[in-house]
Amino acid sequence: MDNSKNGIKHFILSGICFILLTILPVTAQKNQLILPAKESYGVDYKNKIIVWNLDIKKTSNQPSALAYKVSFENKLSLSIPIDSLSYSKKYQIQNRDTIFLLYLTELPLIKIAADTILDDPKKVSNFSYFHKDTIRKANAGIEFRGNISLKFPKKSFDLEFWEDIKEKTSIDMQFADLRDDDDWILDGLYNEPLRLRSYIANKLWLSIHQPYYQDQEKDAKSGINLLFAEVFLNDQYVGIHALMEQVDRKLLQLKKYKKLNVRGELFKASSYDGAPSFKNAPKYKNIFPHWAGYEVEYPYENYKAQWKNIYKFTKFVIKAKDSVFKKKISKKFYLDNAIDYFLFVNLLRATDNLGKNFYISRYTKKTPYFKIPWDLDGTLGTIQDGKRIPTTDDILSNGLFDRLLKVNPNNYRKRLKERWTILRKRQLSNDALFKNIQDQYNYFLDHKIYEREQLIWSTDISLLDHLNYMKDWLSDRLQYLDTYFNDL
Repeated sequence: MDNSKNGIKHFILSGICFILLTILPVTAQKNQLILPAKESYGVDYKNKIIVWNLDIKKTSNQPSALAYKVSFENKLSLSIPIDSLSYSKKYQIQNRDTIFLLYLTELPLIKIAADTILDDPKKVSNFSYFHKDTIRKANAGIEFRGNISLKFPKKSFDLEFWEDIKEKTSIDMQFADLRDDDDWILDGLYNEPLRLRSYIANKLWLSIHQPYYQDQEKDAKSGINLLFAEVFLNDQYVGIHALMEQVDRKLLQLKKYKKLNVRGELFKASSYDGAPSFKNAPKYKNIFPHWAGYEVEYPYENYKAQWKNIYKFTKFVIKAKDSVFKKKISKKFYLDNAIDYFLFVNLLRATDNLGKNFYISRYTKKTPYFKIPWDLDGTLGTIQDGKRIPTTDDILSNGLFDRLLKVNPNNYRKRLKERWTILRKRQLSNDALFKNIQDQYNYFLDHKIYEREQLIWSTDISLLDHLNYMKDWLSDRLQYLDTYFNDL
């Protein structure tokens, strides 16, 4: 009996020691030191802001610590309890007599260092991208981008990644699920009060329209994709930007120029000189990269453009007799694209996207042309400079769409009406459209992105006022378009 009692006591004491041994190492490591990668955060000493890209879910799965002591540069450090890590909070870091605000973000963080940035040409810069422990670093040629946007205090940039800065040989970069390419845009979104119009519009276009040759080219896109990122320029926080793909032959997977034969074609409608709106088709000269409002994008070989085909098509739309237009237009322009583009532009009331701000292209020789939208910031009740235009009761058009509606080839009007009805039950339903807007707004608000954006780029009108205006405008616009298309 004595031996058995001693055995029980020994067992109990052993169990207590085991429990203590499993607890003590945890309590001994209450604070775990974190030294973030320098690419993962930015410190703005002027505005006293730190933005740190952190994967909270991954970090919070550390069982050995109750809190993290995070140490940035220049002795900027603080302790954060693990259960307090949040994208919806801000943290204060005391540095002598100065207080810095620390924000955690799950958006990619981009840092650019450049001695000089001009409108043209591109100047060399150092570029880094950090997201979920993925680091991308490269030399990048950088220049300011835009026309009206050049006057905005918050700038947009055109980037080209270089493997060799002396030779300016390009190198492709890939970000998240976007394409692999050397040429990118960082859109400052300054003229978008809520910073979400062009993002929602471009995502919407991708959801409703696919290239007609998708079966032949599985990687072809009907337009650009983009993602939001937080940007530091020369160690100063410059807010939320959209990292955007460029429209080019590779994005659209057009057939290459081969043995002096023009196959795939791509032109950018860049100015109101008549051809993009199908009101004018003057004579052309291939020695020039511009013609009547278009810029040549592809092919441009040996400093020579190829305007013949787009000239003939534009002239056909303007000059052809109704009977000829009705019979041949579907072979020259992809009517499903015309339908989707017309609906899309009118839904958004994109006033600047019918006489310019689009691309026109064709996949290969003898295939129809189609349109790709571009610069979708002046939409949903605003124009390109950000000014509110409350008009909701009109229809936007140009020479091509006017003729399609008038001549009605291949039951165009009926197909237009039916397509609107289908989309109104899907991507263009009230529920889908308003949910997209509200979800993106809530994300920016809850993650304090709006808060830190306004610390740098303050506005006089409240965010809620901008949101309500957009929603009210869209509601009225949809009601008008429902009546218009129902009466076709």
